[in-house]
Amino acid sequence: MPRSYKSEKDVKKHVKELLNAHGWFWWMPPANGFGKVGVSDFNALKDGVFLAVETKFDKNSPTVQQKAYLQSINASGGMAFVVSEKTLGWFDIWLQTFDRSVQAARKAQPPTQEDGATMINAVDAMTKDMV
Repeated sequence: MPRSYKSEKDVKKHVKELLNAHGWFWWMPPANGFGKVGVSDFNALKDGVFLAVETKFDKNSPTVQQKAYLQSINASGGMAFVVSEKTLGWFDIWLQTFDRSVQAARKAQPPTQEDGATMINAVDAMTKDMV
């Protein structure tokens, strides 16, 4: 049964579930006056990859500071995405293909062409709001 999302809180809940299901070590920096402005909602690590996820709902988009943070993560060799109720499916697909690609690398094999193409499509869908 498809999920119903009523707020960004629902999107965050699903992101938490997906990160846990795929074995990521993740944390949510404080969203108050004590944190750095623009830091993403989720920061995560797995298999040497740093991931930042900014969650949004409905027509909300990242602030200038949030975009700058996400772009700095990508420029530093990490992965950074904007995930909304519209792109949660792509996030799940990216996590699945990431896992398969890591397994292939451990066997000294490249990822399949299908997984490579799928990851590119997922990244494209989740980075459109970062420009």
